Amino acid sequence: MLKRFLFIRGAEIIVLLSLASIPLMVNNTYALGLLTLLAIYGILLIGLDVTVGYLGQVNLAQAAFLGLGAYAAGISVTMFGFGIVSALAVSALIGLVLGGLLAFPALRLDGPQFALATLSFSALSTTVLNEWEKLTGGAQGLSLNRPDLLGIKLNAPAFYWICLILLAVVWMVMRNLLASQWGRAFEALRDSSIATDAMGVGTYRHKVAGFALGSALGGLAGGLYAFNFQYLQPQSFTYDLMVILLLGVVLGGRKSLWGAFFGACLIVLLPNLLSNRLLFELISIFGLLLALAAALRGWMNTKTLPFQALAPIVAMGLLVVGGYMVENTENWRKAIFALMLFSVVVGLPDGVMGFAARLLIRLFRIQPSAFPEASKLDEAFPKAAVDGQPLLELKELKRHFGGVKAVDGVSMTVRSGQVHGLIGPNGSGKSTAVNVISGLYAPTSGEMLLQGNPLPKGSLFKVARVGVSRTFQNLQLFGELSALENVMVALRGVYHTPLVLVLFGFAKREERRAQADALALLQLVGLKEQARLRAKDLTYGDQRFLEIARALARKPALLILDEPAAGLAHPDANKLVEIIRTIRSRGTTIILIEHHMDVVSELCDTVTVLDGGVVIAEGTPSEVKRNPKVIKAYLGVAAESDDHGALPQPA
Repeated sequence: MLKRFLFIRGAEIIVLLSLASIPLMVNNTYALGLLTLLAIYGILLIGLDVTVGYLGQVNLAQAAFLGLGAYAAGISVTMFGFGIVSALAVSALIGLVLGGLLAFPALRLDGPQFALATLSFSALSTTVLNEWEKLTGGAQGLSLNRPDLLGIKLNAPAFYWICLILLAVVWMVMRNLLASQWGRAFEALRDSSIATDAMGVGTYRHKVAGFALGSALGGLAGGLYAFNFQYLQPQSFTYDLMVILLLGVVLGGRKSLWGAFFGACLIVLLPNLLSNRLLFELISIFGLLLALAAALRGWMNTKTLPFQALAPIVAMGLLVVGGYMVENTENWRKAIFALMLFSVVVGLPDGVMGFAARLLIRLFRIQPSAFPEASKLDEAFPKAAVDGQPLLELKELKRHFGGVKAVDGVSMTVRSGQVHGLIGPNGSGKSTAVNVISGLYAPTSGEMLLQGNPLPKGSLFKVARVGVSRTFQNLQLFGELSALENVMVALRGVYHTPLVLVLFGFAKREERRAQADALALLQLVGLKEQARLRAKDLTYGDQRFLEIARALARKPALLILDEPAAGLAHPDANKLVEIIRTIRSRGTTIILIEHHMDVVSELCDTVTVLDGGVVIAEGTPSEVKRNPKVIKAYLGVAAESDDHGALPQPA
């Protein structure tokens, strides 16, 4: 633990002190200007990584926020006489507000549509800055002087130190935020926005908060950019800069502060290194060696495709050969960037720093942080009082899709403490019914009551907040998060620390409590030993159990299990039955959708049978299995005798 702390925090301190000491040893204005720009771009890329790395969206507006922040600072100083601190605050505020306003409509889109929305905003911003000549100076540009700080004139070294201090503060704040529940939520909604809402986290508000935060950092970087160059032109913040910024994030490594820092170094230094043929050739050879190392590691890993291993070698080989063939490497700048980007995206999906971090951890044998002792189960998953009264009531519930009546007048009562089965042949409306109950679909008509109160309609987030939790027929795990983190995302009643205190690292005890509770739930489903594994690396059966543990983290009044035994091997199916029995013994009410009639017979107190969107039978498992309507729904024929009245068992 101490070794890991010294290795990680020690590296941060060494780099920070080394950068801070450079002006004391080097008296070169040009070099100092590059280092100042490195600090500014470091802040900018950390903000961009929130959207690109954590939210998983291609953000083409960060260059625009850099420009808007720069002009906000310049105008604040030249027209309103603001000092440097207040001008930087205005820059960050402009980024925060405009980022939030852009996020509200843009984040309702996804993928290419979101990228186009941010690209449109960027083009509009550049046009406004260019055409609003009375305010911005238009194409003629805006000149400004760097204000004093507390009466002290800021020369180049002093301003560099200010930029470096701000980078260190942003680094610390973002490290604390992204290691907290907020960071896990950002990552979770990238993998599955449906599951994020179903766990009561709230996809939309976290997307807006993340985008606005990244935009605020873009605005802050813009203010520093203005005071660094002291002259602004709209054409400095166009498409070319956007592409370079994305290149920096991807090459450095997404979801990594070190990746953002490396990307900033690349953006600032690489264009200058291209003018030095020897340095460029050395960089190319290093890139080729890195590609070879990654390929060797990939060949040892059977999951790596041959193309993924060989393509980066070919691309970097072209870069090495091209360096010897072309006369002026600066003229091939975009082609060089393209080859580097292609190599990293294909061969190192986690970026250069992601690869380097894994290599160093293995090389120095850095052990992961130790987990706390698992909480007592009564703390992580308290027993619920059981009174046998109606917990969930459906009254004439309907859900129509055009002319298709998927659910057509279903009435059902689920009593406290029971396992209530919901069965029926394929297409009978079972999944649609629970999708309406859980808020994924809004009902066409009908009434839903939970503990006598109206259940929210058409909102997974609101339904989760009132005590309904669920699993999914098609797994909706957060694949890139570990098993432990999947459960921690959903924990209810654990996270109370205000955001401001989280930013400054005062949520450590809360995080340890969350880890302990999550371990208790993983232990309940037999996954404590797999806590560090990513969800996507678990076996299919363990993924099913993990989804149940995550649902239990909500401490639900009602747990909906949508075909949890689907695709399970017989030993895993037996384990599932035991898990559900344990959950029931703690007083949790369960709705179980299942095709395995042996599982239904073993677990359910009451079974409701649907066919064609309507209830055709209800009773105990033994009663419904011999109901003629049920047998006809499954087999297409009516029962002739009791000997032929049992439902078929799945193979």
